[in-house]
Amino acid sequence: MPNRRLSLAVLTLTACGGCDVQILRAFTLHEELQKMYDIVYWSFVLEKTELPSKVDVTIVNGAVKTEKDLALLKKVRNITKKLFVVGTCGGFGGISGQADYWPVNATLKAVYGGELKEAPKLLPRVYAPADIVDVDYIATNCPPKIDTIVAILKAIYEGKELKSKPTTVCSQCPRKIPEIKLDTYKPKRLDLVHQANPEDCLLVQGYLCLGLVTYSGCGALCPSFGLPCFGCGGPSWLVAVRRDFDILPTLVRRLAVLGGADTAEDEDKLMSKLVEAYKIRRLYVFTIGSSLVRGKPRAHAVKAIVGTRKDPRLAEALISERKSVLGEPKRG
Repeated sequence: MPNRRLSLAVLTLTACGGCDVQILRAFTLHEELQKMYDIVYWSFVLEKTELPSKVDVTIVNGAVKTEKDLALLKKVRNITKKLFVVGTCGGFGGISGQADYWPVNATLKAVYGGELKEAPKLLPRVYAPADIVDVDYIATNCPPKIDTIVAILKAIYEGKELKSKPTTVCSQCPRKIPEIKLDTYKPKRLDLVHQANPEDCLLVQGYLCLGLVTYSGCGALCPSFGLPCFGCGGPSWLVAVRRDFDILPTLVRRLAVLGGADTAEDEDKLMSKLVEAYKIRRLYVFTIGSSLVRGKPRAHAVKAIVGTRKDPRLAEALISERKSVLGEPKRG
């Protein structure tokens, strides 16, 4: 272990602030971290506006959405020894990736009435920081877990390495997984999930639950209390490290196995049922901004984006809906 405090920078890109709150709580609840690290840059906490020339450790949160985000990320990678990202946005694009469903000009028109005169220049698409620069660790989940942040910071300070745990939300869920009948399997509306059997797997009952393809760490809180997993933990270990594993096909395979499917045709029929009921977008809420996920065979995530970007009626509907709820936007 070093005989001094390590310098620490926290870089917040396009983000909601939730990750910053979790990092702040980590340092507040675990005072030993304050003896290990000297925070030299953090726009959320400090008044310093310039990055130092060198830093030992950097925590990055948020997604890369603007040219400024991209420049800061590349700069901090060059000046830091160890860099890790926190939150699902940092690792896999997160909820920020939803912006890619619409052309940039349509989004600006819907929210601001058109192009802004004084605003950061938006990139054509959203990126996860982990897609652009090398990272040492990804502390996923939205928001990231305090214990995970603390464990990584301590491991770096002590010169140790942490190994990921290839578990899923599904593996932590207390619900039973019975067999199903594929010929009668029918996806159900998620707003009716309160009618579900409290003992059995929600996915098996017909309610789209992403616990099978979502990284663990939450203790399966949502399914335990009757809500399907929305995937806020980011992709499961298999989806993240195996190119042949994607979110939609993996869900279909699980259902096919439980239903005793014999052919690929059965799987295709099951996939069609899920896509028709929920649309592909619903399966990639927290991962659509990830180049890793977009690069999967058959590129289901890309198909979801193309489906909205190529249909101008959907963009116009977005603009009209915004006006009906919030009124005419004021030009910047």
